[in-house]
Amino acid sequence: MSRVNIEASSTVASTLLLSLVMGHALAQEALPPIDVAAQSSDDGGRGKERRPVVGPLGPTYAETKSLKQITQTISVVDRQQIELTNPTGLLEILAQAPGVAIARAGGIGGQIYLRGFSSNTMRSPLYVDGDRLHGRNTLQLNYFAPEEIEQVEVIRGPASVLYGSDALTGLVNVVTRRPSSDVDAPFRFTRGGASFGYASAATALSTYEWAEGAGDGFSVRGGIAGRKGLSYETPLGVARNGDYRSIGGDFSLGYSPTPDQRFSASFRGYVETDGRAGGVGGAPGYPYLNVRQSPNELLMGRLAYSGDFTGGLISHVEASAYVNYFDTHLATINTTSAKQTVFSDSHVIGPVVIGGRVLAVAPWSIDGFGSVVTKFGGDAFYERRPGSLGTSVTATLSNGVVTALRYSPLTQSVPESFQTNGGIFMLHEWTPFEALTVSAGGRLDYFNTRTRLSPLASAALLSAYVANSDTDRLAPTGSIGAVLRVAPALDVVGNISTAFRHPTNSELFNSTATSLPNPNLQPETGVTYEGGLRLHVAEATASITGFHSVYHNLLQTQSVTYMGVSTYTQSQNVGRAEIDGVEFEGRWQATPELNLFGNFTMLEGTNTTTGRPLPSIAPFRARFGAQVAPPGAGYSLQAVLNAAAGKTRIDTTQEYKTSGYVVLNLYSSFDLGVLISPKLGDTRLSVGLENVFNTAYVDAATFANINYSRSVTNPLLEPGRNFIVKLTHNF
Repeated sequence: MSRVNIEASSTVASTLLLSLVMGHALAQEALPPIDVAAQSSDDGGRGKERRPVVGPLGPTYAETKSLKQITQTISVVDRQQIELTNPTGLLEILAQAPGVAIARAGGIGGQIYLRGFSSNTMRSPLYVDGDRLHGRNTLQLNYFAPEEIEQVEVIRGPASVLYGSDALTGLVNVVTRRPSSDVDAPFRFTRGGASFGYASAATALSTYEWAEGAGDGFSVRGGIAGRKGLSYETPLGVARNGDYRSIGGDFSLGYSPTPDQRFSASFRGYVETDGRAGGVGGAPGYPYLNVRQSPNELLMGRLAYSGDFTGGLISHVEASAYVNYFDTHLATINTTSAKQTVFSDSHVIGPVVIGGRVLAVAPWSIDGFGSVVTKFGGDAFYERRPGSLGTSVTATLSNGVVTALRYSPLTQSVPESFQTNGGIFMLHEWTPFEALTVSAGGRLDYFNTRTRLSPLASAALLSAYVANSDTDRLAPTGSIGAVLRVAPALDVVGNISTAFRHPTNSELFNSTATSLPNPNLQPETGVTYEGGLRLHVAEATASITGFHSVYHNLLQTQSVTYMGVSTYTQSQNVGRAEIDGVEFEGRWQATPELNLFGNFTMLEGTNTTTGRPLPSIAPFRARFGAQVAPPGAGYSLQAVLNAAAGKTRIDTTQEYKTSGYVVLNLYSSFDLGVLISPKLGDTRLSVGLENVFNTAYVDAATFANINYSRSVTNPLLEPGRNFIVKLTHNF
């Protein structure tokens, strides 16, 4: 796809938006207010009304609950969308957002590509309730059951100013479910529920039970989620080693001394076992490489405060402190050599991550020069990776018969390492007059990275570790942009942002059964230019954004051969790169019963140092659908088409070509309390059929090992036809 095609598509979409504006501007309601405060991730437990699940999607998307810039492009997948499509995990939720491609590694595991780059490289970090989930970039999307999530927010484009310098391409913020019962009444347990689901492609079962109470200023909520699935069926066979089972629980306690203030404490624990059927860390898959997390654990604790104030300089304050601990046993069976099979077990201990942030919002005005909203604060984290313990058994074969066994004792193979990051930021959003808002902000980050020098898997690594055993860096980043309201229903948006990404400890120093360290990695820098249009009329919402990004010292995961084995990957600085793209998202409540929605993304990326295309970039992706849901009728019917163009512009040293596809999914939800009997209360039955025509397809972002032939797992095929049924009851 050429840049000319991208620009032509942008022009066509822009013309469509303008024509809609001319036809609907008179119906436009009052101009949406400028964001003057960060929105808290809960409503303080005062019974905020929610949109009915089995009902029309409406013309607008849910409001973000995360801190944002007015010039940023943000997509939200809310609780209603999640419940109407019943996804297996966070990967499937994120696949509904424009600009996001999923790179599956198993039944629930994998990464995403946001604006052309993988979350495995931490250019699009994951946040939970506004705090960074730092530490396991390969596994970070595994840890969430959909029932635990209130909504998922995708900020597209650099978000360094407010979220940290490594948010080069954007970020994902998972907003967990919180108490919503009234805290002003006497305390009592007020709400609860249970759900049970089944999906045929992996013979998968899921369940979630929860309860909450509130009163006397307090609120409490707890839930437990369980999931289990076999290796899923593809149209060409089973994706071996793609099975999973997991259990997790969450608990939160809140206290609101006044209606405008809330203190909260939350805890979350998660344990799962699953296989990497393919993808990053798992390609080429069965029978050459079987990699399993068995088990994979996460413990999270968080304290938070939010408050709103009137009459003073500060109108809103948020503060939080958190600690996250990860622990994984990584079991691998490697048969890439015909002469030997290696069974290994690596206990990846940690990391332990301690962090927090504080934010203040100050609206003020200048006589004759309009109003200003200033957002300022800071955040920090400290990460300690104790290293890992590993053992292995090597079986030597002759004509398929074991002739010798060699045992490796349990030893620590990776040195202990540490990383500290602290940043301060300030953002001003100035509205000199009603039609214009100018946004300008900056951030300064400090990084310190340290590693011990023993033990090392290879003596050849010692000099590289010594040279990088204790490093310090300062990283300034910034953003400037504007929103021009050219018509009551149309905004023009532009933004320029810089970014800096320091390599993570895992990229620098970590060694696993499938990846190698690289202590010589240098930081990556970037600048992004973007502009677009936003439409907001009474019946519809739409936006289109075009962008051009330039990166220096580009970090990329490369397939490498180590000690004669070709299944390893390593992060490397590979030069300079450019990415161009167009993103569109829209929703139209055409009639009270009919909702039309969709999005598409066009991308093109090039390593300008080598002249090769950037790998794993989907050139064109689209998702379009229609919902029929008469208000109050108690049912919702959806048809969704997911489509992608074939990927023929490839780096032949790293990836295979992929074919285009069109996949039809059907979803239905029924409110049994409305359709059958009020005695059933809030009881919902959801039935879906995904990949209706059992299409065999691969997502263009999925990693493949080109040293091996194509197969079901290299690159990993997506699931075939999948029948879904779920029963939910809330009281």
